[in-house]
Amino acid sequence: MTDIRTSTSGDVFEIYRDVLDVTSMNRPHVNCILTDTAGHTHRWHVGGKVATDYDPSVHYEMPSLVWVKDGEEFWEDDDEPHEVGHHECRICGERVAPPYTADIEQRYIPGLIHYRVNGVSVSKAEFDLRRSQCPR
Repeated sequence: MTDIRTSTSGDVFEIYRDVLDVTSMNRPHVNCILTDTAGHTHRWHVGGKVATDYDPSVHYEMPSLVWVKDGEEFWEDDDEPHEVGHHECRICGERVAPPYTADIEQRYIPGLIHYRVNGVSVSKAEFDLRRSQCPR
């Protein structure tokens, strides 16, 4: 998105925003309800409420499950150890795999806003100042 305005002084002011592709191959499947063998249901939540739709800009959790660390492993392209584990039902301890899915269409979120005056990148404060100093 670009907004270009030319003032009567001849300065060109531009504002544009990056668009970030957040299409996921592995995201919470919010429409899936898991039920373990003891009958306990497990669903994705956002902010303490049951998730009804996927939004790539929020954090999802499954509060009915607890993550159990099984150990550590090293990845081929990294020298740091990474914890590995599994999820269990908080009530009965049954091992449960949270449901994930992939996006079937591309998803985007708004990114950084950029400001330019006469083709030169400036801070928002400088952009606002210079724009306020231009005759209208």
